[in-house]
Amino acid sequence: MVKKHLSQPVPRTRSHTVESRMSIAHHPIHPMLVVYPIALLSLVFPVDLVFLWIGDGFWAQLAYWLNAVGLAMGLVAGAIGTFDMFSIRVVRHHVSAWNHFIVAVMVLAMAALGVWLRAPGAEAAVWPWGLLQSAAMLLLVMVAGWLGGTLSFRHGIGVYGDEESHELGKDEPPAE
Repeated sequence: MVKKHLSQPVPRTRSHTVESRMSIAHHPIHPMLVVYPIALLSLVFPVDLVFLWIGDGFWAQLAYWLNAVGLAMGLVAGAIGTFDMFSIRVVRHHVSAWNHFIVAVMVLAMAALGVWLRAPGAEAAVWPWGLLQSAAMLLLVMVAGWLGGTLSFRHGIGVYGDEESHELGKDEPPAE
């Protein structure tokens, strides 16, 4: 038996989902962009450790640029995530969304601190303040990522959306 068309497999039961307002062809933009600041900012701490171990200034410069580009990408992803949060009523009323928002703002503040510390001299900034900043930022990135993942995978916020609620024009989860 040959299928005439390919389609996405659909599980028998699906949780309610809240579709992102900032999307391209129903693909939410915030989750697409947020992987870049997560990756870039998560690497600053290990790169600082490599600099301290090897002593080559290349690694201190790399940590600076990872921090700077991570901050820039984080600001873009954060602006889009903030728009989604404030434009969807059910998300504004969700405590997990506010927790994610607050921790993400703290990540961006730590990234800005890192750029400020490292801009005058990347090598001199690493020990001790740059290392403390990058360690704290890594911890905050992990917490923000955990909370963001929980919003998407557990609460169904900022994902494709299910056809049933999309057709009805709802942005509220069903009563439990």
